[in-house]
Amino acid sequence: MRSRWRYHLLLFAVCWIWGLAFIGVKVLVEEVSYLTLNLARFVLASLLFLPFLVLFRRRRPHLSAGEWTLVFLAGLSAVYGYHLALTYGETMIPAGTAGLVANTTPVFAAVFARVVLYERLGIWKIMGSMAALGGVAVITFSGVGVRLGTGRTQGVLFVLLAAASWAAYTVLLKPLVEEHDPLFVTAYAVFLGTLALLPTALACGNCAEEMRGMSAAAWGWLLFLGLGCTVAGYLLYSKGLEGLGTAQAAFYLYLIAP
Repeated sequence: MRSRWRYHLLLFAVCWIWGLAFIGVKVLVEEVSYLTLNLARFVLASLLFLPFLVLFRRRRPHLSAGEWTLVFLAGLSAVYGYHLALTYGETMIPAGTAGLVANTTPVFAAVFARVVLYERLGIWKIMGSMAALGGVAVITFSGVGVRLGTGRTQGVLFVLLAAASWAAYTVLLKPLVEEHDPLFVTAYAVFLGTLALLPTALACGNCAEEMRGMSAAAWGWLLFLGLGCTVAGYLLYSKGLEGLGTAQAAFYLYLIAP
């Protein structure tokens, strides 16, 4: 039991770090496009992972073809599915609203874990999930004349897509981190997700020109997102997921302050 406490502490630290991410994203999307933001963030994170991979190269795992497929899908879910949808959604709704909606991730994780990993879904998780979805419905349709497809509602739906994508990432990652070092699994997922993002970001955005006009505050937030939220945050989350169940680890995301 004592050894499990460290996994809980790691996930608690993740919540503290990621709670600031919504603010950073909101600041950055005021200065650059969401595509430029994500490309810069994940290229930076990939470069920051390299020293760790070189330093611990003797521990590099040998993945099967099936495991590489899971790593690629995990990277796609995290980088493409979660971060693109979240940052695009934050161009239409406030950071606080985005944070509240993104906190439905544990709902999707619990359902996906039940269907894919056959994890038990208890009555308290079911009741908590229903309450969370009810809260999202209130946020989405509050106000007079709100319709699907309008700015606020569309923003909420994109963030909801992001929440489902992160839940998919969690479920895909679970069997991998149980068998292999979370450092390498996480780094590989970030690398592959970044490679998948490159064509879209370069084709649809003028990344270099946008980054040249960034303020000092924006650069600070970008460094925090790359080093703090992606490298440190992803590693801590993977390590916590290694020692706890998928739904249990994801439920820590409820602690993230919007």
